[in-house]
Amino acid sequence: MKHTFGIFGAGAIAEVHARAIRSIEGSVLRGVYDRHPDRTLSFSNKFNCKPYSSPEELISDKNIDIVCICTPSGEHLNPAILSMRAGKHCIIEKPLEVTLDRCDMIIEESVKNNVVVSGIFPLRFTDISSDIRKCTDSGRFGKLILGDAYVKWYRKPEYYTDVKWRGSAIKCGGGALMNQAIHSIDLLQWYMGKVESVSAFSGLLSHQNIEVEDTAVAILRFSNGALGVIEASTAVNPGFFRRIEILGSKGSIVVEEEKILTWKFDNETEEDNQIRMKYSGDNASGGGVSDPKAISDTGHIRQFMDIVRAIDSGTPPAIDAAEARKAVEIVLAIYRSANENKIVYL
Repeated sequence: MKHTFGIFGAGAIAEVHARAIRSIEGSVLRGVYDRHPDRTLSFSNKFNCKPYSSPEELISDKNIDIVCICTPSGEHLNPAILSMRAGKHCIIEKPLEVTLDRCDMIIEESVKNNVVVSGIFPLRFTDISSDIRKCTDSGRFGKLILGDAYVKWYRKPEYYTDVKWRGSAIKCGGGALMNQAIHSIDLLQWYMGKVESVSAFSGLLSHQNIEVEDTAVAILRFSNGALGVIEASTAVNPGFFRRIEILGSKGSIVVEEEKILTWKFDNETEEDNQIRMKYSGDNASGGGVSDPKAISDTGHIRQFMDIVRAIDSGTPPAIDAAEARKAVEIVLAIYRSANENKIVYL
């Protein structure tokens, strides 16, 4: 079925959405709205789509059936509600929103208006992520012992000064955790299961004149009894590849970006050898380590395809609004633990 898209927000991530739309057969990008008219016009020229002069003009376009929300993180709610009440399906860039109340309002409106809403977490759609999830689903790890996520990146001062909302507590909802590490946090809870409690420290250790953390460390206890660690930073120069460790009593996996460092189980299969060979090379992408634009479009494209499939089939997408809320809840619990100096239970 043919789908026609509109986009709220004309920043860097909107360009990834536009390219993903172009990659889906039969899909068309109809137009874009940004609060800055010059950015709206520039984006519309680049992607050959209509520039809208107001949010109302975009959502009243009857040709649009899916809206992408690519506004600053703390400004997802209003365009999402406008779109859903106009009967549009919504694709919301991470995070779903920056408070649980706002996330819940999005979830409620999606149900009330009978529309599909999906939160973007493209890392779930990589081949290696799917292979790891198969191992957790089949119980190959035995008893899960540790689940760790390390996102030690570097952002130059200009990253925050050139785009002011990235350093705003209200507009961004947080720093290294909410804006960068949330992708790995989502993966971690997807592999390990529900987080029961967190104990954390955070701080602004290098960057200046911003309201959000550039470094955070959290200890997790999962509902299945496993423990874990999250380390996140945008202050460590030169930056390091994202690393996920899933460690169990019968086997363990350690992954750096899309490269396997460890893939070992008690009961080895021929497929294990094939997987080790498949992911044994150098990392193909920069992974956003020090350049926020150095990310692949593949995950977005695959997730967009999943969302279109869900709309066409009348079934839920892989990551609906309620699923996208989970990582936000973990991040907010870490912030609360660090701010109040106590263990926080989810």
